[in-house]
Amino acid sequence: MLVVLAALRLPTTQAATNVVAATQPGSLAYHLATNAAARASQLLGTRAEMVEFHALLPLEVDRFLAPAWSHECWLKGVSGLSATCIGFKEIHNGQGLVTLVSPRHYLCATHMHPEIYTLAFLDVNNHLHWRRTLERVDVGGDTSVGLLEDDLPPAVGFLPVLPDNYTNYLPTDFLTFVQGIGMNQDMCLFSEPMLFAQPDHVSWSYVRSAASGLSTNWNVAIRGGDSSAPALLLIGNQLVLVSHNHISSGGPNYARQIPAINAAMHLLSTNHFLHTDYQLTQFPLTNWPAFQ
Repeated sequence: MLVVLAALRLPTTQAATNVVAATQPGSLAYHLATNAAARASQLLGTRAEMVEFHALLPLEVDRFLAPAWSHECWLKGVSGLSATCIGFKEIHNGQGLVTLVSPRHYLCATHMHPEIYTLAFLDVNNHLHWRRTLERVDVGGDTSVGLLEDDLPPAVGFLPVLPDNYTNYLPTDFLTFVQGIGMNQDMCLFSEPMLFAQPDHVSWSYVRSAASGLSTNWNVAIRGGDSSAPALLLIGNQLVLVSHNHISSGGPNYARQIPAINAAMHLLSTNHFLHTDYQLTQFPLTNWPAFQ
């Protein structure tokens, strides 16, 4: 069960960041804000514009109303939507979703247990793929790595993660929100203004907004049952994985867990005698100026 916090307690000290330079035109933060805002500029922020696919639950391969990506969604056509599973065969809700970080490995919240279910992935061609979990390893900070029984095809894909040097490109003070994207159990994708002020934790708020980004009517509050759904950045046309819903106001910072996650991925591959040794893909930020 996701724990809802009434207030976010933040430390009083933090390394200084050139906030002005980090948010001005040409910066990564400015790109994140204006990139998302441009996609939503002709829309109202309704639920129909946030939900990513249409389906009749429970998910079944032979239904006439099989899952299909929505043409109304504000993020239609963005690369990486299919990396997050769309549900499970045994239960009829979107709680405890996992997100692929290789053709075979996924990340999820430790306090959820998606590994006991059959996972459904919808590829870019609206074809369903079912997979079971062979094993999962907990790496700490509410992050777990799971290994699927078989690789998923390129049409499903996987997400890169925010690189470990992101602090050179994004503001890390306690006041400057970065335009992020959240997801919940309703399969909705929405504005999730983020703070990167704490090294091991990414915070977000449903009442704030990022400068030059989406207005607050695109925000949605995280609630119980949303645990494990991904927290993302939209860079160009590519979704980049940052965290997952751990509490209502934040989650673990994957960028700080990269060595531990890679070690867990390697362990799982070794345990099951795989010929591949997949590791995380860090999204390069070198197209934007570094400030630190």
